[in-house]
Amino acid sequence: MEKLKQWLKTNVVPLIKWLWNYMKVWRELSSIAVALFLWANSAWFLRKIDPTAATYDAGVFQVYLFAIIGLFLLHGIVRILMKLIWPTSDDYLDHQFAQDFNTITSWQKLKLSTFIFFAFLFAAVLLARII
Repeated sequence: MEKLKQWLKTNVVPLIKWLWNYMKVWRELSSIAVALFLWANSAWFLRKIDPTAATYDAGVFQVYLFAIIGLFLLHGIVRILMKLIWPTSDDYLDHQFAQDFNTITSWQKLKLSTFIFFAFLFAAVLLARII
């Protein structure tokens, strides 16, 4: 038992700390993780709601569940695209947006952030529609 505790302290705990710090930088990966978790557990979740449901039933609950999964997945993709393609806007939204709160008007902040987010979201939706 002591060997297991020592192994956990030397191997697992640093890995969890590294993952936690990584998730702090790439917060948008949490949306993709939630989408994949929901997709992996969708059969169990649907059977809890409706015991007669098939794994991939075209029922009403599955439509909403897959819509939520798609929303989380596209949100994560949009944030990753913002970070990779236009890192200055992502950095601005993450760090400097709060500092500039008093210098620009609220409608300018709202217009800028929603335009960037929905432009990437629209591009991701079009890409998902084509694929």
